[in-house]
Amino acid sequence: MRRRRLIGPVAFGMAVSLSVGAPVTSLAGTPEFGRSAEEWARLRDNVLEYEEIEDLVYEYNTTVLNNAQTYNRENARDRREVVKEYMDQAADALDAYTYTSSPDLLVAANRAEQAAENNVLEGDRTASMIGYKQTEKGIAKQAQTAMNTYYKLQYQLTALEKNRELLAATVGSVQGRQSQGMATYAEVLNAQQNVQSADAQIIAMKSQIEDTRQNLIIMLGWKQGDMPEIRPMPAVQMDRISAMNVEEDTRTALGADYTLQLDQRKMNNSITDANKNIYKKTVEEDKQKIAVAVNDGYQKVIQAKNSYDEAVLNLEVETKNWNAANTKYQLGSISRMEYLQAEAGLVQAQMDREVKNLDLFQAMENYDWIIKGVR
Repeated sequence: MRRRRLIGPVAFGMAVSLSVGAPVTSLAGTPEFGRSAEEWARLRDNVLEYEEIEDLVYEYNTTVLNNAQTYNRENARDRREVVKEYMDQAADALDAYTYTSSPDLLVAANRAEQAAENNVLEGDRTASMIGYKQTEKGIAKQAQTAMNTYYKLQYQLTALEKNRELLAATVGSVQGRQSQGMATYAEVLNAQQNVQSADAQIIAMKSQIEDTRQNLIIMLGWKQGDMPEIRPMPAVQMDRISAMNVEEDTRTALGADYTLQLDQRKMNNSITDANKNIYKKTVEEDKQKIAVAVNDGYQKVIQAKNSYDEAVLNLEVETKNWNAANTKYQLGSISRMEYLQAEAGLVQAQMDREVKNLDLFQAMENYDWIIKGVR
């Protein structure tokens, strides 16, 4: 099934393209000739793969497409023209003030000068492009995180459903004990309430999963009611950690950081020395924040790796417990409830390992995004 896609304007340089066999027109951020037929086929199928996210955001995210259109519309004038207009207004007001001494004209002159200073990035095409690229990459990071979250929630749902199965079995066990005078009605009621609480948690989790899915696909150009196939997350590559070098990566991040680039342009475009000094301080603060962000990002990767290792060890323990319980259950030496408890512990440990695995993957991705200029 072909998806498409999209509601939103076509930016300058964007072409309306027709896919062979596609039922509808497809709008994208790149002209048809800008990608190979294989690339377009990959992006236009009804399948979402993690590796496609950045390209999908560029081609089909409504905000990104709107920004591209705005960029070409609002940057028709050079920033020097914009500043000159404000400064001319200030000069005219000052000339008039010289002859009239009207305080209103002095205020108008000051306002015009301040407007020229406040709009140091207006008409700066490079600054506009940096800002829009920052937005685009921020959306891509958000979409990647959403896909990661979608799968983490799926694993958590599996654990909840297994726990619900154990709680339901507990109700039957307590009711059996009550019939023998070994449990009270209050205990039965409590067991039933535990099942109801588990049901509520499952319903809430399914709702959260669907909300996450819809937010994800909408960011990437699908409509709310679409049902693209969402492929599994990529495997974690542990060698990425050994390749991290905080000192070198900090230098790379300083050269790539979008906020720093914008503040540097504000400093360079500033008119008065006072404001240049203000922006200079801001630039220095940016550099310090980037260095801190890289170091913090690395520490979070290490913490996530430690948590993952703990989850792996815990799974090994729970697997041994379940193997022993399974053998005993087959021999009839433990009850079904004891077997279900061991099974629930195993499933919980399996799901926890998968969640910690995705936590580690996300920590690595967050670190890489800092290096690429997105904090």
